[in-house]
Amino acid sequence: MDWLDRISIWAIVILIIGSFGLISGHVGEAKPDRHEQQRIAATDTSSVRGETESTIKLIKNIIEADNLDQAEILIKDLMQKYPYEGEPHMLIGDILMRRQEPVKAVLEYKEAIGLNPDYLDKKTPLFQGKKLKVAVGEALAEVDKRIRLNPSDESMKNDRKTIYFLQRKIAGSCS
Repeated sequence: MDWLDRISIWAIVILIIGSFGLISGHVGEAKPDRHEQQRIAATDTSSVRGETESTIKLIKNIIEADNLDQAEILIKDLMQKYPYEGEPHMLIGDILMRRQEPVKAVLEYKEAIGLNPDYLDKKTPLFQGKKLKVAVGEALAEVDKRIRLNPSDESMKNDRKTIYFLQRKIAGSCS
């Protein structure tokens, strides 16, 4: 072993001891506080989520009681408060399905999925794939029937494209 090997070994030993000293000196040290705005935003999000969840449970109970008009009013209010939440759009879609308007329901479901793609993810508790698959099937049958009655209706053709888009999205997620 020559002098260069000895120097290399001692340098490595010194680096290991220094690293151990730095790490053990900082163990148990408190993390620096977040900025005040970040802390406030974090608490606001949890309170908003709690308020939204309780309102959504109430709306679901109202829908189950077949009081669709009252539920729709509450959902519209929720949509105004939280425009970037997908759950109100899912609930509107549920109401429209109960009113036998599958095409409008699918358009609302598409909006909800655009805001929160977890509705198509089997690994999340928000998964709605089976319900959406049934709604897409009913909407597609309705659109095809309307197109047969009036082949020149461009809005129905656009709705059919949207339904096909959602059908592809559902098929890609339910594998």
